[in-house]
Amino acid sequence: MEKNGAHSFLSDTPVTSLTMSVPVLRHPHVYHAFISYCADADTSHARTILDSVESRGFTCCFAERDFLPGECTSDVVVDAIHCSKNVILVISPASLQSEWSKFEMLMAVDDSHQRNNVCLVPVLLGGVKVDDLPPPLRPLTCIELMDDFRNTDDIIQAISKPEDTWESLLPVGNLAHGFAWGYYYGYLKIILPDLDKTVRQWRRVNNAEGRMSEKLFLFFPQSCRCRDSIADESSLIKHRGHLPIITKDRAGIIERQYKNTIYSVTDDNGEDYFFAGEYIGVIHTMFEMEQNATTGLQTREKYVQSMRFYLTLKRILDTDPECSKKCKIVFYKDVNNSSDAMPRLICNEIKNQLRKESSDDTTVCMTPFNSPFPSISSPDFARCSLKSSSSTNMVKSEPNIYREESGKTKSVERG
Repeated sequence: MEKNGAHSFLSDTPVTSLTMSVPVLRHPHVYHAFISYCADADTSHARTILDSVESRGFTCCFAERDFLPGECTSDVVVDAIHCSKNVILVISPASLQSEWSKFEMLMAVDDSHQRNNVCLVPVLLGGVKVDDLPPPLRPLTCIELMDDFRNTDDIIQAISKPEDTWESLLPVGNLAHGFAWGYYYGYLKIILPDLDKTVRQWRRVNNAEGRMSEKLFLFFPQSCRCRDSIADESSLIKHRGHLPIITKDRAGIIERQYKNTIYSVTDDNGEDYFFAGEYIGVIHTMFEMEQNATTGLQTREKYVQSMRFYLTLKRILDTDPECSKKCKIVFYKDVNNSSDAMPRLICNEIKNQLRKESSDDTTVCMTPFNSPFPSISSPDFARCSLKSSSSTNMVKSEPNIYREESGKTKSVERG
């Protein structure tokens, strides 16, 4: 079986049904598999998969059958994924465009990484290829489902196999975990506690009231390639100065200095906004490792590592409100974008933060998984897409999915 990529039985010979024991479920699992699918387009295919799997004695969670009307909220889906030993991701062109399906994919990836178990089974329909998938799913073994469903035994075999760890897919090991904790303790924990005070002081002195957020914007490009200056992204972004230097004795370095940069960005109306911002520099190491064949880090593995880095850093910051409230991670696609895409993204982020600060709104935004790349905005997984978006006082992360600071869902409907 091919490790990276899709496979299917290509012979005209009928596939012999597999005889295998059904794995015993142990806490917290009550299902062998949660089946994720696009309800608008793929219900019939998903139900055929359901019938095939359950006919072998496996227990599945299937939204159309197992969720009460109106019960399919994001919290219910997250719980169902957590209680399932595997997640069968039925992926079609429609599901790749569905915000709800992308949300389920993100939750499945997050849960899989948290338990360090490769429990995801992507099943491809309608001509979808591995390269069409969100980057975190590309290293997985995918199943191209045949039109006559002859190879559903592949799915049963996948959910019956012994558990694999994510490290088994990553020859370079778990870079992300160490990078995230090192970045937090070695940098963010030092600069963030008093950052809002220094930003307010700079804002007053430079007459930037109403045009500068108190937060530090941490930019996370999909490629992990960090430029020397954010001003290199566009002529509409300019370097304006620095916040006061922080001096600290650390790791044998006496009076080590930490300095944060101020930029301005011009919006579509010609008005300048200001922000303290920088790239998450540690991820540039992944980009450089990708360029060096001796490191063993390939592009697909880099995407998984970057996803894990984001999720790990997000969980770390969630336990430290003093730091998490003073920074904003902006995850975005940085390939083949127009020259004004980055300025528009930054302006939208600044204006969104200013609205929240002016209304004392502490809502946490959870952004789309693949719009066009998972925003693990902080991926907030940060805003993945450079497309401009409108904002409201209550931030809307997915269609009809609203989250408060606690993470509790306000309302949602499956689409």
